[in-house]
Amino acid sequence: MPYVFTQATDTEAIAEREWGKADEIMFTAFTSCIGIMAIKDDQVIGVHLTLRDDANAVTNADIDTAIGLLDGGAYPVVIGAISAWEASATAVYQHLVDTLHPVEQYGYGDGTFGGEIVNGRIQPRYVA
Repeated sequence: MPYVFTQATDTEAIAEREWGKADEIMFTAFTSCIGIMAIKDDQVIGVHLTLRDDANAVTNADIDTAIGLLDGGAYPVVIGAISAWEASATAVYQHLVDTLHPVEQYGYGDGTFGGEIVNGRIQPRYVA
């Protein structure tokens, strides 16, 4: 069954399988999650991706849906627990990277991350 993504009510706390668009965004804490971000209409769009929903592993179709939420945004970024995705969902992660190509990757591991636009590009944000 495909993931269901919902629009976040708080773009400073975009939770699992939520997306949001604002001048600056933050995701809730990542443990094995990643976020994808892009710039659209001078704002950052971000999607919080999980390896699993309650019962299902992430699929290429879920990735395609998430990328669709970026609405053709420029300068895509992947941030978070990239190594967990490379180890647990190798083919799906590769599909994500290939589809977003070219894409900046910030494999910071677990943490609370987000982004803002600085000099026309997404500048990663981190909250300890």
